[in-house]
Amino acid sequence: KISSTIRGDIFARPSPVHPVPCRREMMRSSMAVLLTLVGVVAAQGSISCADVATFPGGCAPGVMAGACYTNVAGASWSCLAGEQSNDFCTNVPLPPPLGHQKYTGFCSFGGRSGKVGTVPTPAPTERPTVAPISPPNASAGTPVAQHGHLKVEGNRIIGEHGNPVRLRGMSLFWSQWGQNFWNPDVVQWLKEDWGITLLRAAMGVEAGGYLENPHQEKEKLKTVVEAAIDAGIYVVIDWHDHAATQHQDHSKVFFKEMAQTYGHLPNVLFETFNEPVNQRWSEEIKPYHEEVVKVIREHSDNIIICGTPFYSQNVDTATAEKVEGENIAYTLHFYAGTHTQYLRDKAMAALKNNAALFVSEWGTCEASGDGHLDLEETQRWLNFLEENHISDACWAVNDKQEACSALVPGAGSAGHWDEGQLTESGRWVRQSLRHFSWPQPERRVSEGNAAKSSELDLVMDRASGASLTMAAMLPLLLFGAA
Repeated sequence: KISSTIRGDIFARPSPVHPVPCRREMMRSSMAVLLTLVGVVAAQGSISCADVATFPGGCAPGVMAGACYTNVAGASWSCLAGEQSNDFCTNVPLPPPLGHQKYTGFCSFGGRSGKVGTVPTPAPTERPTVAPISPPNASAGTPVAQHGHLKVEGNRIIGEHGNPVRLRGMSLFWSQWGQNFWNPDVVQWLKEDWGITLLRAAMGVEAGGYLENPHQEKEKLKTVVEAAIDAGIYVVIDWHDHAATQHQDHSKVFFKEMAQTYGHLPNVLFETFNEPVNQRWSEEIKPYHEEVVKVIREHSDNIIICGTPFYSQNVDTATAEKVEGENIAYTLHFYAGTHTQYLRDKAMAALKNNAALFVSEWGTCEASGDGHLDLEETQRWLNFLEENHISDACWAVNDKQEACSALVPGAGSAGHWDEGQLTESGRWVRQSLRHFSWPQPERRVSEGNAAKSSELDLVMDRASGASLTMAAMLPLLLFGAA
C-alpha cells in the first residue's frame, strides 16, 4: 500500500457547479450595490428543501439542495438536486442550509409544485445550535441522477451537464479477506451516514482470490456493484492485482462479462490493474491495458481507470505515452505517511500532459497500510485533489488491525457503526466525507466576517442564471449570508 491523508479542522467544500454559467463580475457589482443600500447583512438564515414542509406535489422530504429567490415578499425557490424542475429558477441558488428559517413562497421539484412555509422568522444574533444534517434520501437527488454518464475531457472528468465532477468515497478491502463488509447494508450505510458518492470494489485476484475462486469472488463483486447501483452512487470494478500482466487472459474474460452486464449503466467505472509494481510501462503495462480496453469497448464507453508504474505512482511516466482510446483515466495512489509533495509534483506533470487522474486508493497512514497517521499531510493531499477535480476512494472499509482500516476489529458487518467502532483514521475520513457531501452550517456561522466573504463567493459560483436582479439579491443579503 502506498498512500497519505491530512489533519484539518476545516473541510472546505466548493459548491457544486450548475449547468448554466454565472456572470461573476455582474453579480459582484450587484452585490456591492446592494451591500451599500442595505448597509448591514443579517445573521444566517437561508433554507434547503429539507427545511420545507412537504405539500402534495411539492418537495420530496430530505432532499437537500440549493434555493433561489425572486422577491422579498414571497421568496420563490426550486430544489436543484437530481431531476431539475420545470420551474428551474434562473436567479440565485443558495448553498445547502445555513439555518432553519422558513419563507413564504413556492417550491417546485421535478416539474411539480406546492406552496410552502411560514412568514420568515428573524435571524438569530447568536450562534445557533444546529442539528446534524440528514443525508439526502430521494432517488432524484443521487449522485448518478445528478451527473449521469461520466466522461474524460482533457485532464478532467465531467458529467452529462458538461461540468467537472469530483467523486469521493471508500474502497472495500480485498474481497477474499474483507468479505464481511461486501454486502448491501454496508453500501447503504456508507452512502447514508458517510456521504459517499463512490465505492470501489477491490476484487482480489491472487492469494485465494479470483484466480482460484472465480465464481465466489465474482458473486461478491456483483452483490456490492448492484447495491451501489440501487443506491444511486458510482462504483469502480477493480481488478485488484499486482501482476495483472501475467493474468491477461483471465482479466479479459472477466471484464468482458462485467462490461456486458453493467457497461450500459452510468454508475460503473472499470479499473483494469490496481497496482503494477516493477513492470515496465511501454513494454508491459500499457500493452496490457490496451488489450483489456478493447474488450471493454466492445460493450461499454464508460470510463476505464488504468494502473500506472510502481504502485500506481508514476503517473508522469504513464501519461507521457498514453493508452490508446477514449475515456481513459490514470490511477494515482498515495499514503500520507509516506508520500508528500514529490508525488503531487508527479501528479501535476500528468495533468500538464492533459491526462485525467483518478485516486482510486489512498490512506492516512504509511504505504504499508499501517504505521503512523499523518493527517496534516492527508489534508494537503485532499486540498490538492479538490483544486484539481480529482476523485478519490479511501482505503479501506475493513476491521483488520492496522492503521488505515476504517473499523476496529470485530466491528459489525452491517454498517450502523458508532464512533467506538471506528478507528482514528475511520473517524477522520468519515468526517471529511460528510463535510464534503453535506457542508456544516455552523462552520460558516462561526467564522464571522471571513465566512461572509467566502459565502458570498459560494453564492456567486452557484448562480445558475445569466444575471442577478436587485430584487433577487435582497432577501439573500438580509437572510442568507452573514
